[in-house]
Amino acid sequence: MFAEVIFNRPIPPYTYEIPERFRDVKPGLRVEVDLGGSHTVGIVYRILEKSGVKGLKPLLNVLDSSPVLNDDLFKLAEWISYYYICSVGEACWTMIPKGIKKRDVNVDYGLDEKQRPVRSENIKLTPEQKSVVDRLVDAVEKNENRVFLLHGVTGSGKTEVYLRVIDRVIKKGLGAILLVPEISLTPQTVRYFTSRFGEKLAVLHSRLTKAEKVNEWYRILRGEKPIVIGARSAIFAPLERIGAIIVDEEHETSYKSDETPRYNAKSVAYYRTRMHGGILILGSATPSVESYHLAKRGVFTLLELPNRVMNNRLPATKITDLRRSRNSRFLSKALVKAIDDRLRKNEQVILFLNRRGFSSYIFCEDCGHVIKCKNCDISMTYHRDIKKLVCHYCGYSIDPPDLCPNCGSEKLSFSGFGTERIESILNDIFPAAAIVRMDTDTVKRRRALSEILNAFAKKKIDILIGTQIVTKGLHFPDVTLVGVLNADIALNFPDFRAAERTFDLITQVAGRAGRGEKVGEVIIQTYNPSHYAIQTAKNHDYTEFFLREVKFRQAMNYPPFTRIIRLVFRGKNQDKLFDVAGACLDILVKARTGGDDILGPASCPLSKIKKNYRVHVIIKTNSIGNYRNVLVDIGNRIKKTYDVYLEIDIDPISML
Repeated sequence: MFAEVIFNRPIPPYTYEIPERFRDVKPGLRVEVDLGGSHTVGIVYRILEKSGVKGLKPLLNVLDSSPVLNDDLFKLAEWISYYYICSVGEACWTMIPKGIKKRDVNVDYGLDEKQRPVRSENIKLTPEQKSVVDRLVDAVEKNENRVFLLHGVTGSGKTEVYLRVIDRVIKKGLGAILLVPEISLTPQTVRYFTSRFGEKLAVLHSRLTKAEKVNEWYRILRGEKPIVIGARSAIFAPLERIGAIIVDEEHETSYKSDETPRYNAKSVAYYRTRMHGGILILGSATPSVESYHLAKRGVFTLLELPNRVMNNRLPATKITDLRRSRNSRFLSKALVKAIDDRLRKNEQVILFLNRRGFSSYIFCEDCGHVIKCKNCDISMTYHRDIKKLVCHYCGYSIDPPDLCPNCGSEKLSFSGFGTERIESILNDIFPAAAIVRMDTDTVKRRRALSEILNAFAKKKIDILIGTQIVTKGLHFPDVTLVGVLNADIALNFPDFRAAERTFDLITQVAGRAGRGEKVGEVIIQTYNPSHYAIQTAKNHDYTEFFLREVKFRQAMNYPPFTRIIRLVFRGKNQDKLFDVAGACLDILVKARTGGDDILGPASCPLSKIKKNYRVHVIIKTNSIGNYRNVLVDIGNRIKKTYDVYLEIDIDPISML
């Protein structure tokens, strides 16, 4: 007997002999083998009766008593391997929790012991919610394999719709997966779902310990927990029979992996529901342009929730033109006045700035030199609390120089601003207010996020300043003011999705205001007040934004009117990268069909990260499958090229 074993490497399965003492070995078990002279852990992929090769190495050890992967996940891994052009082993190792080892630990979701599951019958649906729920439940009952796009404004009750659908799926004896962006998996969200489903629910996200993740994995695998809620990787939850997969905030870029395999959880969800004959629900207040386009064409079924629950009004939104507020470019007079008004009324404020640190960069006033990271072609951000310049891409840090390293001048100036600087300014303006910053610098501790949000819920915090982490998943009735401090950050990115991301961020963070009985207000600070992304966000008008954006995409032949394959070559020698990329371009041009565009090679907008230069080639096509074989061939050639690494990204989310 022989076993095909797969590894977390870009290599095919290797065959090993099964010793007599391991005769019970089966697919899905982890094993230890000799791979290239070193002991390596792999996963048994197939059992073979015969092998045409003599003298095969034996299995050295079997590490599991029960499989870590089931047949369903093996089939999924094969699809991921084909679609995203990676090895089956890399796909399988992406699925299982890191450091998997069978353990038994209790998972603490932060649920109050006095809380008991809430009966859904006690919550009255709006007529709009009821219509949507009835349509989705009908699809579950009829075993329809269909994709629904649920477009609902912020506060329209999409979560309650999800809960009702999941409840029906479970009563039918099937499983359900709810994907949410990592930033939406706040303790508040987790407690809400746990209070409804109790022990039937498994939660998978990065703030669990390794032991907790593994414990949840095995309980799902054994069928003890038919409901899974989690971030991107929860799409691989080992459920046997799936009735529904829900992708909340479906526009979020965090559903796309930036490591091999570069899968998109939405595409994987689509494939899994096809495998199981279940329904896929994509929900958002700001659907991706691609999804909304498919819904308008009738490929997806469009469902809408255009109003907030309990007749709550969307917040009134104002724009402040920073070009006319030169003396108050961090916090405009209008915003300061509005904050002061809320503090006097004992109401709460959320301020959003998608940039960490104190100053965005340091530059020389004499020669214009900007202090950049030695490993990346990126300006370094000054963090005053640690008195260091930090690179947000590789983590490299240095003390701020006293003199310009380029010309020796003493005229070094701190420019730009981040959340840390805003916190300092607000403490000076409102010394009596309780002000807290919430970004990746302040929530590194495992419990820090929970502690901040609990304090905010208890009104121990007046003003919450944050990056993208404050834009979603937060429901606090006393938040009546949201300030967007610089709406232009995302707008200025060299990426065709820049306007879409700007609209999404403004709309989502604005949705945190006025979620209770009190009317909310949003103030958007910008240097580009006439841009359609900002104007349509101000008016809460997704349809108008879509119409404007889709015209731009069509004129430039960007998705949804084409598909994109991006090849990124990285290495230490930039000239060699261009030579290799140019040779690959010649191969691609020979394989080109129809009116496909093949662009490059060119330096990536972020041309150097972690000491590696980056060069890319971009393919625009409507037939990605036509390029699969040639991409596999190019990938195999690059593996033999010293000091050049290739990333093949199908349907990339970022072009940086």
